[in-house]
Amino acid sequence: MSARVMALLVLGGLAACGSPPPEPPMPEASAVELGDEPAVVGELGGSPFRAADARFRIFTRAGRRRVDLLLASSAIERCGLPLARAQSRVWLRLPERTSLEPGLLESLGEGASFSVHYERPDGLRFVEVHRGLGRLEITRVEARSIEGRMRVCFADAERSCVGGRFTARPCLSRIDGRTLREPPGLADDAIEAASHPEPADASGGARETTEEP
Repeated sequence: MSARVMALLVLGGLAACGSPPPEPPMPEASAVELGDEPAVVGELGGSPFRAADARFRIFTRAGRRRVDLLLASSAIERCGLPLARAQSRVWLRLPERTSLEPGLLESLGEGASFSVHYERPDGLRFVEVHRGLGRLEITRVEARSIEGRMRVCFADAERSCVGGRFTARPCLSRIDGRTLREPPGLADDAIEAASHPEPADASGGARETTEEP
């Protein structure tokens, strides 16, 4: 074998070693049929997931309007602030919306109504996945809660899926103009509405100030 051919083979092997692995395939649409689980449960990256807290947050800034539905494996404290948290999270992001209404929404490819995401702790780092399919059914909307059921499956090596019923509360923050003073404690539940808060829409969302999660 000539030296030229050997060099080409070596370079080809090095290039192959540096190639990123192929992305896992998208799940099938049949995997996201809605069920009647009483809570959002499933697996993320091969580990069990159960939603202990559900929140919704509305962003109204021009060009960035959206509603985020957030499900977390433990109680969310200081919701709306970009703080590090050692918890698993699933979130659905619905662009170009400032409210939700009862009805069925789907993310099955072209023309998806929302995007699906998750992150989970893995040692000192977080694993993030931002590809998948899902269905979301909103059954009831009130000023301080949104009820419904959902199922999402992700394009990861473990074929992660979660689904079930939820009741989401608003995700409020101290920097949203919702407090007259800093209340004691760190929990979001300690926040009190200001005397003259900025008007909220029918779903009780706050104006945008931070990116969350």
